[in-house]
Formats: sequence, structure tokens, C-alpha cells
Amino acid sequence: MEKKTKRIVRTIHFKFIHFILVLIACVVILFVVLIPQRLRIHSAKDEYQARVDELNQTKRTYAQERENLQFMRTDAYKIQQGMIKYGWHYQDDVIILDESAVTVTE
Repeated sequence: MEKKTKRIVRTIHFKFIHFILVLIACVVILFVVLIPQRLRIHSAKDEYQARVDELNQTKRTYAQERENLQFMRTDAYKIQQGMIKYGWHYQDDVIILDESAVTVTE
């Protein structure tokens, strides 16, 4: 006849101290992962904000330079530069460019 093997059934008794130890381990792991991650997130946000501020400053500078360039294309700017270099000029005056300037040869 065959021998029947008895199955051994083991029960796990979960004690309260085990629950506390698992809870403490979970809290420690969360703090070990969570705190450095939050610090990295905050530093990344600060870096992002600094880059956004730098980009906005660059945009303002670009807009100012573009506005200056538009002003430099106007007749008012040409008259202003003529006043600075050659004295008072008026709207009908013509400023002779350096390339087309008439030179006197003797």
C-alpha cells in the first residue's frame, strides 16, 4: 500500500510588532526616496524659473533692439545724427554719404 504523505500546514502569525516594523520600514523608505526627490523637484523649478526670467529678459532686450533698429531707419534718426555730426539739419537737407562724398583734388 502506498503511504500517504501528510501535508504540513504552517500558519503565519502576524504580530503587532511585525506590523510596527513594516510600517517603520515603509516610512523610512518613503522619506529616503521622497525628501531627495522633492528637493530635486524644487531645485529644478528654481532653475526653470531662472531660465524663464532670463528668456523674458532676452525677449525684452530683443524687442528694445528691434525698436531701436526701426527708429534708426526713420528720417528723424538721420536728422538727429546729422545734427550731431554736422550741425543743424532740416527735413529738406540731404546728408551726403561717405561713399559718394565729393573729394577735392588739386
